[in-house]
Amino acid sequence: MPRFLIPFALAPATGMLLLAVGHAQNGQVPDPAVVHPSGTDVERGRAVVVAAAGVWPGGACFQCHGVDGKGDAAAAFPRLSGQVYKYLYDSMKDYASGARQNPIMTPIAQSLSDQQIRDVSAFYAAQEQAPFVSPEAADPRLLQHGGALAAIGSSERGIQGCINCHGPAGAGLPPTYPYLAGQYAMYMEAQLNAWKGGARKSDRLSAVSMEDIAKRMTDEDIRAVSLYYASIRPQTVTSERLQAASPLVSSPPGAVQRPNAR
Repeated sequence: MPRFLIPFALAPATGMLLLAVGHAQNGQVPDPAVVHPSGTDVERGRAVVVAAAGVWPGGACFQCHGVDGKGDAAAAFPRLSGQVYKYLYDSMKDYASGARQNPIMTPIAQSLSDQQIRDVSAFYAAQEQAPFVSPEAADPRLLQHGGALAAIGSSERGIQGCINCHGPAGAGLPPTYPYLAGQYAMYMEAQLNAWKGGARKSDRLSAVSMEDIAKRMTDEDIRAVSLYYASIRPQTVTSERLQAASPLVSSPPGAVQRPNAR
């Protein structure tokens, strides 16, 4: 059985459903086939992130997301470390255009040039050492429910499994779909509720599917799947396992692939 499939077992003593998560709990966000378009510069991105030399006088990305992209679980500032480049870039462009609204991120994105957005996205995509924080305690039954939705969804309610787009162990499917494993539950819950309520209408390829999926989910579903992904850590994912999970989206023009992480 592939390790990213989620087996279920019945605890003999209590009869409670248990989730056997076959994922490394202290792994790093994987870096196979992460796509960075030519012309991006990680060091220029760092300068914007830390507001060096007045590159961005209005503030600095590190104040909310950290220089290493760790983010802040308590404030629902998402983890950006090692995130898919194209997802970061598309999100910033959506904030800049107003397609995705946020009182903090919208003015920030609008203050940056397209080149600065590309460089910042490349910088955070290249940061792979931010530590994972301990997930909040959760009811095992709720985690079990979230794991089931992640793996197989719900055929009765027309909810597809998250793995179809977000990959094995929530590792993401570059170049388009972001990782979810280790992301903060509060942030994921807020985003799913935004899609469910129609407040988030962006992300290009995924917007229609995510809004449709979220509208079919109950509040308990949203809470469960958010807690589940926050509780697991992505394994190193080979190109073969990525292809088995879902076909890769074609790379943007001028893109180059980075070599597999060693």
